[in-house]
Amino acid sequence: ALVGETHINPFVHSKHLLRVFSDLWHYFQGYDFLAQNADQSIVKRTNWYIQDEVGLSISHSSDPNVRCLPLLYLGPHGQMTPFSIMWPIKTIREGEALTRDYCPPWLKDANQRQGYLQAIFPEPTQFALDAFERMRESLVETARNAARANLASLPVPKHQIKNVFVQGASPDAEKAIKEAGLVLVESADDADVVFDDVLHGSKQSNQHPLNSVFFSTENTIIAFQGIVGMQSWLRPGYHLKSQICEFIGAALMDGNSWWLLTNDQAIPNVRSQKIITNNWATAVRHVDVGYTSALKCIPSAISADQLHAAEKIVLLTPDNGLYVWAKNTWLYATPIQQRDNKPEPYQIEAEESEISESTFAHHLDTKLGPGTFGQFGQEMEDIIADIIRMMLSIDSSDGCNFGVFSFRFAFTASEGTGALKPCVQQITPVSVSERLALDKAFVPAIAAVLAGNPDAGLWRQIKPE
Repeated sequence: ALVGETHINPFVHSKHLLRVFSDLWHYFQGYDFLAQNADQSIVKRTNWYIQDEVGLSISHSSDPNVRCLPLLYLGPHGQMTPFSIMWPIKTIREGEALTRDYCPPWLKDANQRQGYLQAIFPEPTQFALDAFERMRESLVETARNAARANLASLPVPKHQIKNVFVQGASPDAEKAIKEAGLVLVESADDADVVFDDVLHGSKQSNQHPLNSVFFSTENTIIAFQGIVGMQSWLRPGYHLKSQICEFIGAALMDGNSWWLLTNDQAIPNVRSQKIITNNWATAVRHVDVGYTSALKCIPSAISADQLHAAEKIVLLTPDNGLYVWAKNTWLYATPIQQRDNKPEPYQIEAEESEISESTFAHHLDTKLGPGTFGQFGQEMEDIIADIIRMMLSIDSSDGCNFGVFSFRFAFTASEGTGALKPCVQQITPVSVSERLALDKAFVPAIAAVLAGNPDAGLWRQIKPE
């Protein structure tokens, strides 16, 4: 019926689409599956469906007498046909109404069940606002009491680094290592410094204790938020399996909020799609298909049709020296689909593309005034130092291993003033296999810092306050 609304002007038609879209989440059921792209890569996809009039007639109960689940039949020619199957889980008397539990089977907590059902059966929302306020007060208190360790003020004392072992070094990297006067050995046992993403006991390697803090099967930022509390440089995030009520309260408090949904059910070599939406009920229902994290995002912070991200690489030495890669900042842009000059209310996050530092700096300085990009760079380094100091107060160095970390920042408007500021988006250890062994500059430059001879043109030390 909506497709046939040719006699209605596009604006009214769009309003109808959005209204139907918002209401359908009360009825949707979903499942995820693995699919192969044309390039042979594997991606996790989602199908949403609405049951027929029989399935929709089965009422909800916290003490149900049947269960309903989708059954996928794969035909001989690869076609996939979904069915809904229903079976009794207790004795059902004649005339008794059929009921099922609309909540996922893993959702046991009564408060979180109430939050989940809010996306299906809207009721007064004060419980969600109260849950958000309790969480906010707790995070503010955590931030107030956060301790900070000291960073080293000078480079590490000089010591001999001659032999290095690098797993999977590219030819260009091997050449650069040798040109730096280092010897590339074939065994970690013969090396002074080891680059292979494995902890080697007394051998110095890129396995700082903070690696385990910043690497999590759940979303790093949400786990990190629980440690450092509510910080101005940390965009809010919620774990949708345990903070549904809090998330709904946050979304209701800011009706203009947008959310990036991530699927954290990690499967090797399988890429999961990310969803951007401004509808909180949509976000909650995505728990059904493995989306467990909701991060606040502001698509129009710099431009209405793009998300921007900046990445800085930092080196943390065994004696708590902190260095930022000074050669360049990596910058990325992700296109945002538009509808009536606003972001599409539900969309799969597109592939990001790398953009040049000069192009981004020019765009930023033109829009916000000269020197804006340089100011953002300094703000990002201050945030990095603050984060590392807080984390070192919890999980200190082992005095042997170093860490290389990627800090990704989004750009968001600050509350009250509306001024643009960097906000931490993601923190991950930089692996040898994905980066350090491929870029010819990294390994020799890291070895120079560890030997007490940093090249300021490559690694710039972030001095303590």
